[in-house]
Amino acid sequence: MEMTYDYLNTAELRGATQADYLIAFDAALRVVIGDETVYAEPGFPVVELARSLRIWLGNPGRGDFEFDSMSFEEVGSAAFRQTTAGWTFASVFQTGASTAPVDWADVEQCCRRLVSRVEADLTALGLDPDEVLKR
Repeated sequence: MEMTYDYLNTAELRGATQADYLIAFDAALRVVIGDETVYAEPGFPVVELARSLRIWLGNPGRGDFEFDSMSFEEVGSAAFRQTTAGWTFASVFQTGASTAPVDWADVEQCCRRLVSRVEADLTALGLDPDEVLKR
């Protein structure tokens, strides 16, 4: 499982607050399992997603993950849910569809790679990722 994105778009940035960075930077997000793209969304707030994933991964009592974004009215534009067979990915934008279950290690690695890439992109823009992605 891999979450990746193309080109972090910074054209909408109008301020310098944490909220500005979280919602103004977007990219074309894809979730890929093997050779299959199971989810694709243009204009996805990947910085805000990275922040939410970072918080979720740091919570020892974590349950399911449902992305609650300032950019979408709907909760769950990206979601990881635990089942008896493993973890699945789903989105409210693809009603009724979810992936086959994968191990927690796959989900964790997938999420950490996305967070690391966002951190690297923020650093390349001259921003401190710890400040942008803080709680």
